[in-house]
Amino acid sequence: MKNKIFDNFALKILAIVCAILLWLVVLNISDYTITVEIKDIEVNELNGEALEELDQIYTVEKGTTVSILVKGRRSIVDRLKASDFIATADLSEMSMTNTVQIHVVPKDSSLEDLCTITIVDSTMKLSLEEKISVQFPVRINVKGTARDGYANVSNVAAPNLITLTGPKSEIGRVTDVCVDVDISGKADSFDTVGQVYLVDAYGETLENDRIEISETSVKVSTMIYPTKQVDVSVNLTGRPEEGYAVADVSYQPQTVMIAGAPDDISDVSEIRINDISVSGQKDTLQTTIDLTDYLPENVYLAQSSSEVAIHVTIDKITQKTIAVTSRDITMKDKQSGCTYSVTLSDDFKLVISGLPNNIDELTITELAPTIDCSKLVAGENYNVVVTYAEIDGVTYNITGTVNVFVKNVKGGQ
Repeated sequence: MKNKIFDNFALKILAIVCAILLWLVVLNISDYTITVEIKDIEVNELNGEALEELDQIYTVEKGTTVSILVKGRRSIVDRLKASDFIATADLSEMSMTNTVQIHVVPKDSSLEDLCTITIVDSTMKLSLEEKISVQFPVRINVKGTARDGYANVSNVAAPNLITLTGPKSEIGRVTDVCVDVDISGKADSFDTVGQVYLVDAYGETLENDRIEISETSVKVSTMIYPTKQVDVSVNLTGRPEEGYAVADVSYQPQTVMIAGAPDDISDVSEIRINDISVSGQKDTLQTTIDLTDYLPENVYLAQSSSEVAIHVTIDKITQKTIAVTSRDITMKDKQSGCTYSVTLSDDFKLVISGLPNNIDELTITELAPTIDCSKLVAGENYNVVVTYAEIDGVTYNITGTVNVFVKNVKGGQ
């Protein structure tokens, strides 16, 4: 046996070496070294709180994913994919140029000795923005309408202020923080919980996961009361400038719908606006008031607009001279058997004053000049007072005298 083993020993050793060399050649031919590119490896951001502590919000401009070149045996490299690697960027190591180095390692640590990894672009680019917090009042959007004869008069959110925290540019896009409440067919007050949402200047809902909302839902208390229609009245105070007067007062609306508990609105028939002053005015006055300032306690407006538009026309007072003759004067309570002779002095003049629309068309007949004869005795000559009809907005200015002589026809005096 020993002779058989050592027989041609050198040839046997050579055969073994050749076999090993052949195996290595075959191995290198079938499992050669290759380099492959693996794309879209998601980069994990580490220590982002380091920037938030500085009141900075970051956005990744470049580097959310990374590509690598992997070099190694084909049998190993060919089976690798993006999920076999871990890519990280430590934001606490951000440079002055707002860049962060990306590091990639295989999940299986044994691969580190079997292949080499080259990162195609090893930097993550960040943009930084100021982090701000802003409070917004909650705007309640009412959907639907209450039952006929009822109105929604008040809606209160709790909390009524919402704090938004996030990048300044994103917060700047928000114009309203809203919640919806549906009152369709309702006839009683109720509470509900609504989801908060953000609205931009175009009325569009903002879906923004970079903004932190302090409360995602709020409680809404909704008040619904029976309604009633009442009149609106306007009363002026003061007097216009001397020589001027109020010609007309107009306003809209002249009726409004109110709402409230039955006991609170049962005695309300009118909403009075009694503080519109025309003191010292000589020009037309136009103003708009908020009717809610004049409502009784626990009474609400049951309409969308609370404004009343008031128009007060103020004109200059003018004068007009009216010709008067004795035949125009009515003798009142004359005594039977007497005659009355009326004489006007040469300087007698009747001037009326008022707004043009009040005096322009007035005639002596409408002024109705009258003398009271009940105390005039026959045989006497009297200077008497002539009275005139009381007409709104008209004043009288009289100069001269009126004389009446009473004669008793029966007695001859």
